Order: sequence, then structure tokens, then C-alpha cells
Amino acid sequence: MRSLRDDEQEIGDLGTPVPSGRRPAVIRIRRQGTGGASPHWKPPAAEDTDPRALLGYLRACLRREAVHTHTVLLGHLDGDTCACLPGGAETLFSGGGDRVPAGTAAARVVRLAARHGQALRYGYPLVILGEGADRAALPLLTVDVQAVEDPAFPDAPRIRAIGPPDVNAALLERLGATDPEDLFELRTRLRSGACGPYPAAVADLAVKVRTLLSRLEIERVDDIDPAATRDAPRDPVDGAHNVAVLFRAGPGARPGDRVPEPGTVEAVLADLDPTERDGIDPGAIGDTALQALLRGPGGAAGAEPDPARGARAEDGRDPGGHGADPVPISASPLDQARYAALCAAMADRLTAVAAPPGTGVHDLVDAVVRTAVGSGLRVLVCGRTEHDIREVLRRAEGGHPVMRVGGKEHRAAEARLIGRLLADHGGAPPRHEDPAAHRADLARHWSVVRAVWDEMDGMAAGGYELAHLALERELGIAAGWDPDRLFTPERGGPEYWLPRAERAFAGGLGAFQHRSAIRRELGLDTDPETLARLCATARLESRWRAALDRRTRHAPLGELTERLARAREEHRRAGADCLAAAVEPRLWRGRPALENRLETLNWHHGPGWPGMDGLIEVLPAWTCRTDQVRALPPRAGLFDLVVVLGAERTRVCELLPALHRAARALVVGDPAHPGPASALEPDEERRALAAAGLAADRLDERGLRHGTGSALRAAERAAGGILWLDEHSGAPPLLAETASRHCYGGRVSVSTAPDPGGGPAFEWRDVAGVCEAAPGLSYINREEAYRAAVVVDEIDEHLPLGRTIAVVAPTQPQVALLRRLLRPRAFRHRVVVGGPDLLGGDLDRADITVLSPLLARGAPAIIERRVRRMGHLWAAVLTRTGQRLVVVGDRSHWEAGDGPLAELVAVPENTPDGACRALVDRLREAGTRVGVQQTVEGWTADLVVRFGARRLLILLDREPDGRGLRRLMARGDALNRITGDPVVVVPAWRCLADPDRLVREILGAR
Repeated sequence: MRSLRDDEQEIGDLGTPVPSGRRPAVIRIRRQGTGGASPHWKPPAAEDTDPRALLGYLRACLRREAVHTHTVLLGHLDGDTCACLPGGAETLFSGGGDRVPAGTAAARVVRLAARHGQALRYGYPLVILGEGADRAALPLLTVDVQAVEDPAFPDAPRIRAIGPPDVNAALLERLGATDPEDLFELRTRLRSGACGPYPAAVADLAVKVRTLLSRLEIERVDDIDPAATRDAPRDPVDGAHNVAVLFRAGPGARPGDRVPEPGTVEAVLADLDPTERDGIDPGAIGDTALQALLRGPGGAAGAEPDPARGARAEDGRDPGGHGADPVPISASPLDQARYAALCAAMADRLTAVAAPPGTGVHDLVDAVVRTAVGSGLRVLVCGRTEHDIREVLRRAEGGHPVMRVGGKEHRAAEARLIGRLLADHGGAPPRHEDPAAHRADLARHWSVVRAVWDEMDGMAAGGYELAHLALERELGIAAGWDPDRLFTPERGGPEYWLPRAERAFAGGLGAFQHRSAIRRELGLDTDPETLARLCATARLESRWRAALDRRTRHAPLGELTERLARAREEHRRAGADCLAAAVEPRLWRGRPALENRLETLNWHHGPGWPGMDGLIEVLPAWTCRTDQVRALPPRAGLFDLVVVLGAERTRVCELLPALHRAARALVVGDPAHPGPASALEPDEERRALAAAGLAADRLDERGLRHGTGSALRAAERAAGGILWLDEHSGAPPLLAETASRHCYGGRVSVSTAPDPGGGPAFEWRDVAGVCEAAPGLSYINREEAYRAAVVVDEIDEHLPLGRTIAVVAPTQPQVALLRRLLRPRAFRHRVVVGGPDLLGGDLDRADITVLSPLLARGAPAIIERRVRRMGHLWAAVLTRTGQRLVVVGDRSHWEAGDGPLAELVAVPENTPDGACRALVDRLREAGTRVGVQQTVEGWTADLVVRFGARRLLILLDREPDGRGLRRLMARGDALNRITGDPVVVVPAWRCLADPDRLVREILGAR
């Protein structure tokens, strides 16, 4: 592939060269959403949020939500946690009485709940579900109860309800019904209905329970009869049992000397408790990222590191990134967006980054970790899921050790890693290498990368400007104002005539002389309209010639591309050497700390942090799940940098302990996700607000309210803006580009290489179903689900082995029906079924996604609005589908509206712009056959030129910045490799300015 060089000699005589003007400013990536403000400007600091009040509010919400979402495992049934109640008539839900005898078996549950400060809950009927050790026993309906002593039966207390009946949020979560609108409507329907005499209320309860079980696709093992409950499940099979239970729920009190196990609610609550010995101390957060979160935009400025805390680089550098931009260490090529995020993470107290799926978030995190470790900093990566943790560990292999901590299951792995490091770094000290020399080499290669970036930015900006100027110039020529005829070497250039025309237009004593010269030498009238047009033409021609001069002084695009590739490879090698020079001596000197921690792990088998402080100095890179931060010492600013992954699904209460341990923090997430749902009832959350003395609107403004927003939203509000990772790779271009327009405001460009042998990226299987109401604020489409199951069978039969098929639907009833239809079938491939969040967890992507969008002609407006505004559903299926998206639904209904599906089914209109039309006309005049916007081996070429038996592919350069220019060159290289045909990159402005010479060069490129 070659790029046509567009210097003055190739363009031909475009007039007398003019002195070079100022070079256009290089286009740089800035924070999105901050307008045109100076990067040094900070909005005024908002009033600080009281840390103690906020911590108390979040603790109350988290504790109460833990009661709602408490899970009882089947093995704990009829034990210390949960007890089956004696059989007989159910009275609390049906209204037959205000007290229920608990029986002797439940007396221990009551005593332990009082001892540990836990909530007592009553539930009916009991539902058993799950597999293996994860099998759960969860009642469908629950209510808070209180034990009441009965003198007649001292060993068997009675219980009475002290709250409204509720649908068990833990059971709904297990079934995938996490939409807060569903939960709200189910609660509303449960608490409404017949309130008549006892027999009528029993019948009403039975109907409600059977309807809910049917809606949730739960089989009934027993007949649901509240008038005659059983005292225990007859057989522990999956389904609903006519049994009532009493269980204790939520976190319990613990002895003061017992450290809670990381990953539990108790551990997060301990971190959030300022009265705890090891909890967050509001007086010690001044030098942490938590302070930036609580203070808002005014508190997110760069932080000066504490020289007494943590290891520092041996060469005396400022590892915090103050002054010059940091030199990154990266195992994969960094683009400008990732580098901007890395610079902010190393310099700012708090940085928020929007990372849509497929934009290389794990590459960014790996580069941040390597740069921090190479700079002598301590860094912690908190992942939302185990998938995030695995990706961090996988990318670090062979470069530097990363310590994985968390629950008790990770302590053995920690001991194994320490043992391996002791074995690998024993004996003689490592060969002495000068870290400063490695860093100088690293900086030299990185300066080449940045210089090429700057030059390509300038080239692209100049070409983009020239394209607009060329169009204006052509319009002027068509109106009779040809600058090449007006401004000749004999008459003078536009820089000579512009001031004379302005003086002639202004009038005054000297105007007559200038008007005479214009009439005599240019042959133009000197009326005001003509003079104004002459001024405009001269200004335009001056800009055109200055821009042309700047553009033609750049090196050829192909040469720049090759120079960038070489510099990146040399930078990667230098980074590996620099990292090794920083890590190897540190590990050898830290043997005593490694041995001390290993000995501690051998005799200390509980949670805690003995020997860990010294280990953190030796091993600077750590990782854990966000809810397992308690596995690390709760010291303010323990790490120089903490990275939070999956922040769009992380609660603020889980973010605070991570930021408390961070001098700086980088918070990364997908902005299309609405945030984690809450099981709290609105009244419960309002009571927590009132008790803490906080204002709801104030917390909403800051993104700190429990149950609304996410850790990403809170970090964005506190940082005063958000950076974007804006280059997607993974999903087919058709799908990813649609997601960019509809879910991310068009900010994301796509660089995925198409798979020519993979078939179409998008298919529609038409079925005109009926959208039926289901209990709760939800709907179901049975015809669509049945057809989707058949489609999955067809795909499974013809798909090559080793692939994953995801079946996705927007509502839980549709998901439950699809799961029931597909469960009995034996598939050759892995088939997973779920809702909008299916593709956002450990299942990072699917090869084939089958979408049942539910809506059909005649669907109620309420479900129309709900499904169409599910941005996280569309973002997931469009960006996490690797090969093909198959939609099974009512095509006529979807294509009549707007949104991503309507765009996908619409026939694209290929309307060439003025530059393309001008080039096509000249090529056809030269006797060639030209096709516009044609797909070749999965790629789209702007023009396909056929001349005899040969074929030539043309890509038009309309890119406004260097990043787009590099993507265009990569597309040309791929087209050249796949097709074997010549590929030429043509600047769009030359199609307008010099089409004849350009056509000769194109035909010569054959």
C-alpha cells in the first residue's frame, strides 16, 4: 500500500508560494464534557460532604440492604441460621393472626439473632434452587418479625410481623430479576388486594403466590395451600415447597478482636465505621483520593506525594508525574486516549475514565501498573469481577509479579507466589544495571513516538482544513472568482492585494489610489460589493496557500507510519528492560520481608495483616476484588495509586475503602450502564438520610446516594469531567459503529478487522408475536421465545466447535421462559441465557448473540419506553458480540421506530461527498470503471477502480486528527494483505484542488 504524497511538485503550479504561516496547533485529547475551558482551570470547590455523616448513611443503607438480599444455603436449613416452622395455617401473610408459634427448633435461631444483632425474618413458601454447594433455600415472600415471649411456652417463642410483606430480593437476584421497576411493582401488587375476612385473605394469598411462582418460572413441588403448610420439605428438590421458615438475616455483630473475612458485608461495614480501630478515620483522609471524592472538583487536583510513605525511584525523579508528562512502560501499543488517561492517573488525585467494551481497558490498566511499578510506586487494582482479576494477572506474566489477595482461599496462592519468588531470586545479587540509563533509553524512544503523533496530528489537521478551504475555493471559482487568475506572480499574491482592497473599501484619503490600482491591474470594478468579495477571496487564498505550505512540509504518510511502528517496538523493549531493572533488585533486597510473610502465613491462618506492610514495600503491585479491599491494611494512602475496574457496577460504599487506601485513584467503567440496582425501599433510604442529617438532592448532585448511580458517576462528578477510551476492537464494525452512535454519542471509532468467512454480522428472524403482561411491571412474548429456541438449535448445528452462544432478552419473564425452553436440550456449544447484564460479567463476549427484543406491534407504551431506553442492553449486545447478532422479533415494529435495531435493518444510503464525486467523474473520464462504497472481503473501500483486468482500491483521507489517520492506514494495510490489490490513500482535498494530476498518479499506482 502507498500514500500519494501531496507536496507542491506533485500538485503542480498552484500559484506563487507564500511564506509559511504558523503551524496549526496539534490536536490533543482532552477531558470530554468540560467545554473549551483551559486545562488549568478548576471549578470552584463545592461544600465538603461531612465524612462521618456520609459513612453513617452508607452503613445504614448497606446493612439494611444486606437483610433484603440475605441468602440461606440449603445446608443451613434447620440449623443455626434457618428453621422450618411447625405445619398448620399460615397467618402472618394471610391475616389470620398477628402471632405465629415458632416451635422449639426455631428457638436457637431467635437466640442467635438477638446475640449477634441480626434481623429476624419470616418467609413463605420455601423455594429451593441452585446447583452443588451453591444450592439455596429462599422463601418467596418475607417480612421482618420480632420474637415475643409466651409464658405458656418458654422454650418456643412466638413471632409477630413488624413490617410490610415483601418479595424476597435475594430470590429475585438469583433468578436474574434485578430491574428496580420490577421489584417496585411486585411489592406494590403484593401489598394490595383483598383485605376481607380470614378465609378470603387465605385464598387471595394462595392466588398471589401461585401467580408469582408462575411469573418467575418456579415449579411447585407442593400444592400451595396457606391453610395447611408443611413442617419441612418432603424432598429437597428444586421448586416451591409449602413450608414456612424463620431465619436470621444481614450482618451480625462480631467480637472486637475478630477481623471480618474480606469479601463479606461485615468487612465493608468495618471499613466504613469510623469508630472501629481499623475503620476509616475522617481525620486522616486529607492526603487520599477519598478526600477528592468528598470535596468534589476542587479536591481532585494533583497531590504532592509524601516522601516518607512508600518506596521511591532510585534516580531522584518525581514518580508522581509532576512537571513533564510521565514516560509510560507498556507491553502493548498505547494510543493517545490511553496515554492521556495514564498521564492523568499519575498526576491527578482522582481520575474518571469512560471505557466502553472493547476499548482496551485492560491494556490501559496493565500500562498504568507497569509504569507505576517501574517508577517505584505501590499500586492496587480492584476488579469488579474475577474476570477483571484474571486479565490483570495474565497481562503481568513475565513482566512483574502481582500479588492476588482476597478471601481465605487466596492465602495459599499468596504463599505459593512468595515461595516461587524466594526460589527464583536467591543466591547472588542481580547484575547491576543503571536504572537511569534504561529510563533515558525509554524516554528517547517515547519521544520519537510522541513526535510522530504530533506530526501526524498536524498533517491530518492541515488536510482537514485544506478540504474545507478547497470546497470554499471551488464555490468561489464557480461564481467567477478564480484566485489563480487574479493573483499571479506578475500582479502579486493575495497578501499584497488584501490590504489594498481593505483600504479601498474603507474609503478615506488614500482609497482613490488603491481603487485605481484595482481597476487598472486586476480589471475589477470598485463598487462596495465587488471590493468586499475581493477581500473575502484574498483572505481565503491566503489561508489556502499557508495551509498548503504547512501540509507539504510533512514527511510522507507511509514513512511516518513505519517510523511510528519502529519507535513503538523499541519503546516496548526498553520498557521491559526498565521494568526488570526496577523489579529484580527490589525482590532480591526484600528477601527478609518475603520470608517473614511466608512464615506468618504458615502459622497465622485467619484474616489479618501481619507481615504485610513489609511485603507491600517489596511487591508493589497488588490486586483484589473491589469488595475484598479489607484484605489489605486499612491505612490511609497505603498505595500511591489505586485502579478501580468495573466502576459502573460498583456501589459508592465499596468505592470508599479503596479510595481511603489511595494517594491517587483511577476509576474506570462503562458509562452506558445505569449502575447497580438497590433492594432498599424508598422509605428505608429516606430514613437513613434523615438519621444522618444529609440532603438527598446534595448527594444526588455528587453521585454519592446509595441505590442511584455508581462509583463511576461519583468519580466523574468529583473529578469535574471524564476521559474517554475511544477506539473499539472486537465486535464487527457494523454493530460497534451502531453502538457508538446510539450508546456513546458517537465518541467511539471502530478498528475491528472483519471476518470475511464468518458470514453476515447481523441477521433478523422475523416473528410477529404478542407482548403479554406478566405479574409485576414486566412482559413476555411467547411466540418470540419459541422461535428463538429454534434459532439457537439451528445455529448450534452449523457453528464450528468451540464457540459460545448467548441468548439475551430485556425482561426476566422472557429470560425465564427462554431458559426453560433451552434447558432440556443438548447443545454442541456453550449456550448461556440471561438479561442485559449477561455479557457484562465474567462472560466478556459471545461469538453469536441471539436477541429476543420482546416488543411487538401493539405493545403497551410503558414497556416500549422501558426496553428502548435500556442503553446497557444495546451496548452489551452490540459491542460484546464477536461474530454475529441474530435478532428474533417483529421486524416491522422495530424498523418503524428509531434506535439501534431500526438503523441495523435500514438500507444504508451511500451518498458520496463533493470530493468523492469530483474524483469519480475524473476517473470515469479517464476510461475506468468506478464503484463507490463497495465492500471487499468485509472491508469498505471508498472507491474500487477497475482498469482492464486490474483492480485498485482507494481510501479517501478525510480524517481530522492523527488517530483517525493511523486507523485509515491500518485499514489500507489490511485491505492490501487480504486482497492483494493495490491500495492508495488519497487526501480528500486533492480531489477538489488538483483532480487531473491526482487521477494520473492513481492510474500510475497500478
